[in-house]
Amino acid sequence: MNVYIKSILAFNQEGEKRHVDLTDGLNVITGESKSGKSALLEIIDYCLGSSKSTIPKGEVTKFGDLFALILKFPTYHLIVGRKRFDDEGRKQMYLYRTSTEVIPKKLSIEIFTEENMMSLDQAKIELGKEFGIAVTNPTENIDNFKSDPRPSVRNMTSYMFQHQNLVASKFALFYRFEDSQKREQTIKQFPVFAGWVDQKYYNYRLELDELLKQQKRNEKLHQSYSKSTDKIKRDLMDTYKRYYMLVGKTLDDNLTLNKLLSLRNNLPDFTRESYLSEEMERRYEQLKKQREELKQSRYDIELSIGNLELSHGHGQNYSSNLKSLQAVLNHSTNHNESYDCPVCGQGVEILTEKIITLKDSKKWLKEELTSVRGQGNEFHLQIHKLTKEKEKLNNEIRKISNEISKIEEITERWKKNKKLDEEVIFARAEIEIECKRIEEQVSNLRKNDNADEIRINELNKLIDGYNLHSYNSQAETFFKTNISRVIEKLDFEDEFRPADMNFILSTFDLFHYDKESKSRVYLSEMGSGANWLACHVSLFLALLHFFAIQDKSALPPILFLDQPSQVYFPEKIFVNTKEKSNDFQKVEQIYKTILEEIELIAETTQFKPQVIVTDHVGELDIEGYNFEDYLRKNWRGQNNKFI
Repeated sequence: MNVYIKSILAFNQEGEKRHVDLTDGLNVITGESKSGKSALLEIIDYCLGSSKSTIPKGEVTKFGDLFALILKFPTYHLIVGRKRFDDEGRKQMYLYRTSTEVIPKKLSIEIFTEENMMSLDQAKIELGKEFGIAVTNPTENIDNFKSDPRPSVRNMTSYMFQHQNLVASKFALFYRFEDSQKREQTIKQFPVFAGWVDQKYYNYRLELDELLKQQKRNEKLHQSYSKSTDKIKRDLMDTYKRYYMLVGKTLDDNLTLNKLLSLRNNLPDFTRESYLSEEMERRYEQLKKQREELKQSRYDIELSIGNLELSHGHGQNYSSNLKSLQAVLNHSTNHNESYDCPVCGQGVEILTEKIITLKDSKKWLKEELTSVRGQGNEFHLQIHKLTKEKEKLNNEIRKISNEISKIEEITERWKKNKKLDEEVIFARAEIEIECKRIEEQVSNLRKNDNADEIRINELNKLIDGYNLHSYNSQAETFFKTNISRVIEKLDFEDEFRPADMNFILSTFDLFHYDKESKSRVYLSEMGSGANWLACHVSLFLALLHFFAIQDKSALPPILFLDQPSQVYFPEKIFVNTKEKSNDFQKVEQIYKTILEEIELIAETTQFKPQVIVTDHVGELDIEGYNFEDYLRKNWRGQNNKFI
């Protein structure tokens, strides 16, 4: 993507403006402390939809009633404006797109009209569209309570900004990563900003997730169906037996479920000879007998549960008594094996025997308490097991009772109207309905499985077509090569040379791999501010390079570095060539490295990415470059500042 910030502007209520004009390539703004350098980064952040204003309080906020950016795209300009936060800026922004040339010096506050105003949320969406964000919903999990956050220009800023307190930090690499949710979103949305995926990809992932979960549910249904086959068979068998009972025939109890399902087409016919069949009576008595046997078994279980509960109560009382006895024995502090008279020194046999008896009693008590302690759990397990058996018997009793009731109903109806043939027709219909229900259930499971499997394979092929694994691997190789290459040009400790820098896309961790110790050395484990700065600069130049060369990248090729020279001149208001030193040469090397990377990127992309640096250095003597060509503002001297 070819876009850069053409100008940063601030308007007061009367329409007066202050602006800093920029170009593609390197832009340096230098000056004294409190001249407004760092406010520029915060104004850019604010105009890119920040949820709050971090523009430093003071002259800038006193003057500024509206802040704006002019973004230069290849064929048009986009003007972004936002009123001060405590006014309309809290909820609204201005976006104005024009194909005509925009000259910052001539831009009027009158362009920010109600016609170009929109809500903050909508403005962020529109900005994302301008930059090429092709994804509106990156949700991949169908069970998410709410959709994943929409990829936004806000998460882009983590790649674009290196604040003064971040550019050489040993504890943090990225802006806004102190918020774990923002960190997670930015990492997850990397493929979106790189242009590797579009909305279709996430639609496929979401549909695949739903189908895979449906497949698991179907598997559970299959398992449940398989486990309940016996129950289904028994229920169907009972339905058949009612029919056979009516027609006076006996049904084979050993038929399989499949044979039962096919049997409905070959049911024995009702004949007048079987009209007064004793099969119904035989079946009725058989069921009543089964029910009585089950009730007796239930009674035996209830008796066992009652005895266990009673025994458990006795056991608890026994355990309680033992613990009380232990408390008494614990007061005995005698550790001698015998007792001698303190006056004459002779052994006292009767006391010695009591000591031995007491020790034996304590030993027995300890063993008994140990054995009793686990008994309570055994009682509970037995009671639980018997209760489950009782519930199972209750279900069987209910089932048989229902069957008995149906026979009684049939008998009662027969006694009233003497039309057994109607009962036979009804029983045959019951069999047909039950068989169809079971067959339909099995058919649906098979049909869904086949259709889902076909679609799952299609979706996996579509998702694989995005080659994300390959892109990730290539990107990590790119970062390894380029971060290591750039950092070798900077002030990086000899101990870590040759550099083997790695950037992991799944976590955004940066580390040097030490081949000698075969271990990772993370940023926080490195000493020296120079090392930290070198890591930050090399990583973010590599990120700038990476996104610039992606064909469908949605990330603007813009990098803002705020006061990188502070590592070498932390207490200086500004530095000039009169103080030429080894540290000064290291700062010049930083700028030379930035310029070389911009040129390298331009060779591939045919456009220059934009790097904005605010710093307190004075004139620099950069080998092969003229520092003045890149100096946009030099705020030094009385009243020479942004506002």
